Amino acid sequence: MNDKLEEKIPIPNSVTRRTPRQPDGDGFLVCCSGGVRAIQQDKDVWFIDPVFDVGPCAKGVISVLQVQALLKQSGLKEIAFHRTGWLKGEYHSSWSPIVPGRKNHMIGPADIWSQIAGNLARARTASEIKTLDKPSHRQLAALLDARGETERLAQSISLSLRNMDMSIEQIAEFYNEQLANHMASGLLDGRRSGTTLDQMLYAHVHAFFMHLGAARDYLATLIGFRLGKDLQKKDSLARLVDVLRTDDFGKDALLDIFTGRGYLRKKATSTNKVEVAGWLAEVTDLRNLLMHKRPYGARFAEHMGYAVAVDAANGLYRYTRPIVLDDGEHDVLDLILQHYRTACSLFFDCAERSGLDSDVLTLTDADIISVEVTSN
Repeated sequence: MNDKLEEKIPIPNSVTRRTPRQPDGDGFLVCCSGGVRAIQQDKDVWFIDPVFDVGPCAKGVISVLQVQALLKQSGLKEIAFHRTGWLKGEYHSSWSPIVPGRKNHMIGPADIWSQIAGNLARARTASEIKTLDKPSHRQLAALLDARGETERLAQSISLSLRNMDMSIEQIAEFYNEQLANHMASGLLDGRRSGTTLDQMLYAHVHAFFMHLGAARDYLATLIGFRLGKDLQKKDSLARLVDVLRTDDFGKDALLDIFTGRGYLRKKATSTNKVEVAGWLAEVTDLRNLLMHKRPYGARFAEHMGYAVAVDAANGLYRYTRPIVLDDGEHDVLDLILQHYRTACSLFFDCAERSGLDSDVLTLTDADIISVEVTSN
């Protein structure tokens, strides 16, 4: 071994290249299926992106009502409101799913379950925090981590839903980039192509179903806990179904949502046992396929995507990426969006009918333990 390599090597100082930082700014857009986005420039001033005119570009100006009409007539569906920005070089982002039938689209189910967990934590720690004098980080961590079961599960549901949000956000971003790339390359006639970024798409599709399943299992565990069932050895939907009986129906508001939506029902071959049904059975089967039988991207047709015309005369196209199921090929983002909307609706309803406090947390002077001011 070369002795010189064992010497301490100093950081070179002959040339310094500053790492660029993004200037302050923010953006607001609507992510849609097919890789299309509507970008807000000003109040009721919107652009559609990308549109084909020699190459990819954004075209406007269009009002929000016209955006809604354009998407409807084009068969494109809104996924979420996406706000992004930079402050002193730091990126920040918020994602709010657009769920049909709901009026307030600026707060998602992940936010509501986070508020539930936060309110439970505040009520649990309020008296003890008052006795702490300049608590250390370790003391605060121990106090805040000593959660009860309902608080723990509410936070776990929130984190899993947020991860699910991020997965579909990245899939939509992939679609938008690929649609622009197809426009730049002139591949607008249905010819299929793949890229080195495909593995990113496979990972995000996998992550979406993994996190949806995790949120489902945490919610099932919460239902079991509220019913007094022992799910600690196997806290999952499957375990809940194992211990549920038809006599439990009507005993809990969350369970009532599952039975009312047709997600849990009496098993036909039993007098009192329960089985998964409806959408919950469908999405569970799909998750099991992609988690345990084969990952997305394993089929040849899933290796490539293509652009198709929605309104070629006006330069409007959409990107399509297949997923192969028993009944044929589907667009993977359209399929995920269908399940995403249903899952968001379910978790919204469960939060609102749980009987738990989901009000937005408002801090008062009594809630502030210590203040540390830094500048940069």
